[in-house]
Amino acid sequence: MKKLILTVVILLLLLTAAWLTPLLLKNPGLLQLEILGYQVQMTVITAGLIILALLVVVWLLWSLLKAPQKLARKVADYRHQKKFDQGLLAFSEGHWQKAEKLLLKSAQNSKNPQLSYMAAARAALAQQNLEAAMAHLDAAEKTVENPLTIDLTRCEIWLKAGHLQQARDLLETILNSYPNNPRAVRMMLQVSEQQKDFQRLKQLLPKAHKLALVDRSQTETLRDQAIRESLINAIDEPHLLSLWSELSRKQQKFYLYEYCESGLRLGAYQAVTDEIERAQKYNFDNQLVGYWSQLPHNLNHRLKIAEKWHIQHPKNRTVLMCLGQLYMAKKMWTEAREALQKALILQSDDRVNRLLAEIYEHLEEPQLALQHYSQANKNPTSLLPVDKS
Repeated sequence: MKKLILTVVILLLLLTAAWLTPLLLKNPGLLQLEILGYQVQMTVITAGLIILALLVVVWLLWSLLKAPQKLARKVADYRHQKKFDQGLLAFSEGHWQKAEKLLLKSAQNSKNPQLSYMAAARAALAQQNLEAAMAHLDAAEKTVENPLTIDLTRCEIWLKAGHLQQARDLLETILNSYPNNPRAVRMMLQVSEQQKDFQRLKQLLPKAHKLALVDRSQTETLRDQAIRESLINAIDEPHLLSLWSELSRKQQKFYLYEYCESGLRLGAYQAVTDEIERAQKYNFDNQLVGYWSQLPHNLNHRLKIAEKWHIQHPKNRTVLMCLGQLYMAKKMWTEAREALQKALILQSDDRVNRLLAEIYEHLEEPQLALQHYSQANKNPTSLLPVDKS
């Protein structure tokens, strides 16, 4: 745009000159001046040329007067730049102390002292001197109007030093004003991951993907990790149910194990019961049977459902183990023994033997109880084919 305006102005001047020149040549005009008693006559064109020559002479004299100052400034800038370059070279070579000194010297009377101070702060951090690093950043902040770059560097140093909460507080402030700043978003991702704030991590992922900070594969991996960890680390039942409600039915299938484990830990027994029943209707899962046996809730209903599963999967060892434990909880020792003996035939291990030993104690058959305790201590494992239907 500036070039276009300049071109138009030049064209107008040329056209004006082309229009005036014939007129001036035809009638150049006469200029008469009286200076110190002398009269000087000249044409207007001559007067204009003399004025132009005087302006050129004044400009040359002014340039000559300013030349030493400009030269001194260029020499100073060269020295500052040389020290800055030497400081960066020393930093890259691992000479942290030398780098810090050179960078601080380069900041004196520099056009961009904040760059030197920020680099010096990184050199100080490399020497484990966090206090000096913060002091250099404070000095840098005094040289700029907008402290964004300084604050981002401060967050970076806090992050490297392990001061996660301080970095997070400042990053939240930055993101409130600059929500799409890539550097701030990247560091907030790191802080959220290290602090295990997976809810915040999930919120940041769409923006991080949009800013090309993570690709699609990384986004999916981080989202998967965030969902799993959020469910595992739920603080109470309402929190767990809130996290679960945010997931689609398709997603819930992939995270049902984590949900059940946290539900058992937090006492969300009815919610876990409902989800297991719903899931088992579509895809029978032995792991969910294991969670079913751990539920200290609604024993009669759980036993009824387990008996139904046994009819559907009569040779499923996990179902037999669950059924045996539920019968034991109901003190139905004979039924429990039958279920666990079937499980023992399919696979013998210390757990089923201990349960059978406990049952025989209640049935007042000490010899058989002792035999199974002995087998449990030996921990034999003999596998037979299991019908997974």
